[in-house]
Amino acid sequence: MAVTNTEMPKGKELNELLRRPLATLQERLGTLEFEAKERLHDVLASGNTRLLELDGALAKVSKDDWTVPGMRRQLDDLRVRAEKVRDSAMKRVQVIPAEAVERLVSGSRGPIQNLAKSLAELAKRLEPAAEAVKPNGPKGAAPRKVEPRVEKVEAKA
Repeated sequence: MAVTNTEMPKGKELNELLRRPLATLQERLGTLEFEAKERLHDVLASGNTRLLELDGALAKVSKDDWTVPGMRRQLDDLRVRAEKVRDSAMKRVQVIPAEAVERLVSGSRGPIQNLAKSLAELAKRLEPAAEAVKPNGPKGAAPRKVEPRVEKVEAKA
């Protein structure tokens, strides 16, 4: 049904009818603006935090000495650390035979299996160090890879 000109509200009635929806619309826009400001503030704060983290990482890297002597120093430090790890591994390997005898004497199957697992893990760690490359033959010949020797020990019952 069509609304005629005589049925349309006029004056104060029209203002009253429009005032309520405008008030709710303004309230919703205010809420939306407040939430948008909060989210924008959160995003800027997290962005600033990430920028500070990045600045810290850059400062740390820029402090490093990237010259050839500096890199040599770092490599020497790494070599020293590798030697210390190798020494500690060798000390552990020296302790293992005593532990093996102790486990064999106890006769329990579980400890022997654990010992075998630990020996296998230790062998895996030491294999890359044992795979040294030695020159073979005359100058200019390709080096050959030296395979680590593995001996099987058979248990006597």
